[in-house]
Formats: sequence, structure tokens, C-alpha cells
Amino acid sequence: MSSVASTSAALSPIERLLQQSLHLPDYRDVHLYAFTRRTVFPNGSTWIDLPAPVAAMSSILRDRAYFRELLTSGFAETVTTAGVASDTAIRQYALPGEYEYDSDSDLEESGFDDMDQDESLAPSRSASPAPLASELKGKRKAQRPFLPAPEVEYRSILLPSVAYRTLSACVYYIYTEKINFLPLRSQDPQTRRRVLAVSMGDGIVPPCSPKSMYRLADLYGMPELQQMAYDAILDSLTPENIVEEAFSSFFSRYERLREHAVSYLMQIYSDPQVEAALHDTLDKVAKGQLPHASGILRSLFGLRMALTQAERPITPPPPVSARASRSYRSEDSRSWI
Repeated sequence: MSSVASTSAALSPIERLLQQSLHLPDYRDVHLYAFTRRTVFPNGSTWIDLPAPVAAMSSILRDRAYFRELLTSGFAETVTTAGVASDTAIRQYALPGEYEYDSDSDLEESGFDDMDQDESLAPSRSASPAPLASELKGKRKAQRPFLPAPEVEYRSILLPSVAYRTLSACVYYIYTEKINFLPLRSQDPQTRRRVLAVSMGDGIVPPCSPKSMYRLADLYGMPELQQMAYDAILDSLTPENIVEEAFSSFFSRYERLREHAVSYLMQIYSDPQVEAALHDTLDKVAKGQLPHASGILRSLFGLRMALTQAERPITPPPPVSARASRSYRSEDSRSWI
């Protein structure tokens, strides 16, 4: 059923986007690039590359403080071109230490073939410059070509610390206030792959990891989106995966998540699955395999001690007559010394 809009009614972001699309030759005048792939090498180092573009509308992005500042501050990783939408000037890989969330599940996993024959291409975490993207095995997924209008000034910006999938979901959320969170990787992997495959089709809200979105919303100052991701993370915690998540490098970064994980662990610590997982995990901590686990251990021990103190029965003081008797005997015994 159609309705008559008031002339003074404010348009929603998606309504503004559609309204401006009637007049602009290409209203998607900002191309935000983010990395899509992580390669893990035999020496344990990681390589993140293959940026892909999210075509967006700057007039809508400016509603958010982070993007408004990004679009007006002369960001270092910005390329401005008239009538051209190309990624040729966009850096193709993350610099060492630039993408600190190595386990981001919104990055596609890629193997590295024939490394036994040539490990010289595997970068160390401190190595710089790193090998070119062309030296890596695998083919880049084909992107839909842009059809740039010659009279439009395009801005191409690399956002090197978030994944393409997360960024796509974020921009879609800014437009529509809709979000589609995937199951955690620590849940049933087959279910996650199946949900991801279905969600990648047309007509579906772009999917992303709630942990990846929590991190992005924290970086970009979007508290309402961060709260939605937080709720999705908590809803995904079960006795089967709580230990893995609680001792993960991701939870170690965020005190709010870590403290909730500790509280949940203390409620179900007698569960046989939790006890077994804790035993194995503490062995890894003792061997130095989880160097980021100090925060969760401090929280666990602190809460356990507090609970022990609260559970300990309080012994009432003895009657006054008993205290006086003990005092007299004490004085009397000293007289014999």
C-alpha cells in the first residue's frame, strides 16, 4: 500500500541513496578497499593481501563520524581520480604488524603450495618489504567491473586493518540498519560454512563474523553496532566453545568480553567438557603457547578467590565470658614463666 510522504519528513539513509541516484551519473563515488585473504606459511607467519572494493556513497557515509573524518582529512591511503575507478594505485598487501587480528575469520583462508621447494617467499613478521602479491599462489576472485562516469571524481581509500567482508556488512548496516552475523568459527564449522554459502547469494544481507564486526565497531566508534555484535557473541558461547573463546587472542583484547567469559566459566566450570578443555588449555599456557592468556588467568583466579571467600563460613566470636577466661589463663600461665 502506497503512502503520501510529508514534505518535511527526513529521509532514511536508503531513501536518500535512492533519491540521489536519480540525478547522479554514478552516486557511488567512494571505493573503500579492504583485504580479503590470509595465507599462513609453514614458518607460522601470515600474509594478508588481495584488497577488494566496496562501492559506497560518500553523502551517506558522512553521517558517521569516523567516515566523515576519513573523507575530509586527506587520509594517507587515498587515491582521487576523475572518471576512473581503478585499484592499480591501491597497495595490494598489509604491512608487517598492520593487521594485528591474524585470526580474523572474515578473511578467506589460503594455502601456500610448493613451500617445501621454496620457503624464501614466506615473510617473517618483522620483514619489510614483503613479497609482491604476484608471488603468491592462487588467483584473485574476479570483481564486478565499475563503469565510471567521466564527470565524477572518485575516491579510492584503502582501509588496511579490517576485512572486506566486515567492511561490506558495515556499509550495508549504515544504509539499512540491518546486520547478518555468522556463527562463530568455534561452533560447528560445517554449519558456519553452510550459512556463509547461503548468505553470499543475491538478495541476502551481507554476512560477517560478530567478532570481526565488534572489532570494527570499536575501531570506528559505532557503539550501537558494537552492542549488537557483543550480544551475538554472547549468544554463541556454549560449554563446547567457551574455553576456546575465553583463552583466544580476540577475547584478550576486550575486557568486557573477557569478564563475561570468566563469569560464564565460573557458572559451568564443573561441566565435564569445560573441565577437560580447561585442563588442556592450562597445559598450553604452562608451555607458553598462549602468551596472551595472562588477563583471563588473572580474572579467573581473582573471581575464584572472591567466591571462595564468600563461601567460607564465618565463625562467630566466642562469648565475652569465654574470652575473659582465656585471658585469665593466659595471664596465669605467664606468671609461671
